[in-house]
Amino acid sequence: MKKFAAITILFGVLLCLTSAKKGEKEDAKKQPSQQQTSAFREDQIARKKAILSFKMVFIEGGSFEMGCTSEQEDECLQPEKPAHPVFVHSFSICKYTVTQRQWREVMGKNPSDVRNDDLPVTNVSWNDAQKFITRLNNFLGTEYRLPTEAEWEYAARGGTLANGLKYSGGSDIYTLAWYKDNADGQPHIAGKRKDNELGLYDMSGNVWEWCSDWYGPYPTDTETELINPAGPETGTERVLRGGYFEGPALFCRVSCRNKSKPDFAASMFGLRLATDKVEQKQEATGEE
Repeated sequence: MKKFAAITILFGVLLCLTSAKKGEKEDAKKQPSQQQTSAFREDQIARKKAILSFKMVFIEGGSFEMGCTSEQEDECLQPEKPAHPVFVHSFSICKYTVTQRQWREVMGKNPSDVRNDDLPVTNVSWNDAQKFITRLNNFLGTEYRLPTEAEWEYAARGGTLANGLKYSGGSDIYTLAWYKDNADGQPHIAGKRKDNELGLYDMSGNVWEWCSDWYGPYPTDTETELINPAGPETGTERVLRGGYFEGPALFCRVSCRNKSKPDFAASMFGLRLATDKVEQKQEATGEE
């Protein structure tokens, strides 16, 4: 009986040792797989960050006349009046509009009608743009936002390098913008027309760009300079700027204003990012 008990105990010990060795082998097999998974995840994150690397251009702050100024001649619409003095603090704005590839990396889908990864994303509402920016900032740890209307116009005019031009970067609309006379009824890849004084592309034409402001009339006081205005505190519609691929040259002027309800998305609505961060000063020339 004692001999049988001893054999039983010995068998149990051998079984435990065998199980332990088997577990070690299984752990050894799992470890490389876990390492591979971790490396793959890191590669995916790096790839995603590369796609979401936006070319920001530093815009030095300064004063300008916002709205219906003399170079707009007799084309000004009532919402652009009166011209009034504005001072804008330094900020950075993206050289290009957000692409479909960048939008899909953040949101997981592409809402655009005409699809190409390098085209501007379209069919996005102001609310959609805010969701995109929130997710983007959470992932990258950045502080991107939409530009204010004043920032947008100041940058489109050329900031401190402005030459008093009707469109962003010149007076020859055909070389500057994708609009109804040359766009064949669809948006185009950014950066294929002439840039402006700051190296910004497509601020005239291609797609309307959301701004952060509620839409409202301009102040009647044309003497007092507004400091970094951000639009009315409340409203029912948000500002859009820049004109679009099926619109007339009239809409592509730097002072032209548009508006839409924040939950409305359209095939000509896109966005361009801005930020208060100004470390990218070396890109102010617009060079790659």
